[in-house]
Amino acid sequence: MFTPLITTARESLRYRGSGHVLWLLHRVTGLGVVIFLGTHIFGMSMATFNPPLHEAMLAVYKTPLFSVGEIVLAACLIFHAVNGTRIAILELRPALWDKQAVATRWSVIITLILLAPTIAVMAFKSISYYVTHGLK
Repeated sequence: MFTPLITTARESLRYRGSGHVLWLLHRVTGLGVVIFLGTHIFGMSMATFNPPLHEAMLAVYKTPLFSVGEIVLAACLIFHAVNGTRIAILELRPALWDKQAVATRWSVIITLILLAPTIAVMAFKSISYYVTHGLK
């Protein structure tokens, strides 16, 4: 059951190639996205099966700590998508593997370009919500 997680942990400690950091980040961000999706599906299903629990979860979603978590989730999603696209392109065009360093650099640059306005908008909306409604 936990074999992929154990393998990821073991390999992250052992592997030391040029793409080690991106490989590890891709695994961690993918795991974060899966955990979010599971939590989201569970929370939304509680609207039907256990409305008081659903309301309690909604109250948690409105906390400042959860707002920070949403920003981290957005960063995970953007990085995972961009890096996954890099991996797919390199897998579909094996001749490009010698340009992996350039592809990695572009992957990081595109992630930062997409992440900057995303974080700005999300932080602005969160801050304005807490100013309007107060911290709870």
